Amino acid sequence: PMPLVIALHGGGGNGAQLARSAGLVEKARAAGFILALPEGSARIGKIQTWNAGGCCAYAMRAKIDDVGFIRALIDAQVASGRVDPRRVYVVGMSNGGMMAHRIAIALGDRIAAAAVFVGALFGNESAPVAPVPLLIVNAANDQNVPVPGGIGPASVSGAQSSPYKPSVYAARWWATANRCAANPASSDTADYARQHWAGCVRGADVDFYLIKDAEHGWPGGTIGRPGVTRSTGRVNGTDLMWAFFAAHHR
Repeated sequence: PMPLVIALHGGGGNGAQLARSAGLVEKARAAGFILALPEGSARIGKIQTWNAGGCCAYAMRAKIDDVGFIRALIDAQVASGRVDPRRVYVVGMSNGGMMAHRIAIALGDRIAAAAVFVGALFGNESAPVAPVPLLIVNAANDQNVPVPGGIGPASVSGAQSSPYKPSVYAARWWATANRCAANPASSDTADYARQHWAGCVRGADVDFYLIKDAEHGWPGGTIGRPGVTRSTGRVNGTDLMWAFFAAHHR
């Protein structure tokens, strides 16, 4: 059986576009994992979103059960015999990153680790069902999901029902939930500032990167739809993601 990586697109995007931008198909072939690219929900002809609680748009307003959808996807893939149940991972960008948080909280009994790119928490989350290792990556100049939190100046109007919490809040929240050591190890480079929480229950460490001089997008990814700016090319989010996932299993 092979590892499974479930990749969740951003609001207004789709799976194929995310895979193109992040080079996920190429990474899956090189690293030897199965890649799943589920699609969010939309009214006919409108933008696809995920119901991540406080965001976004149609999926949120219609209260779509996206946790149930991803649970069914995981269970079907594991039942097929092709997927190693100890190596199931979820990654998401933007609205998909918010959804990845929600899945990690609800499905920690099924996933081995999660990665969240330019996402956020809302501050009303329930306790996770199990400790989950988390990689959290935010961009210093993000106008959609701002580092200080709140409603982003470039957020889609009406897409949010709740303000975002600050970026580092999510890392600290997971570090507390995973009962990590109180003080993270900090490092600073020309490209990013990093905080890493270790000493966590079941090895569920939390890794937080704030990428400098980067805007809303997949780190090192190519431009997707018009209006979504290119993120920094100096930090490769896809390599960061897989290195983190490869180090964790249930």
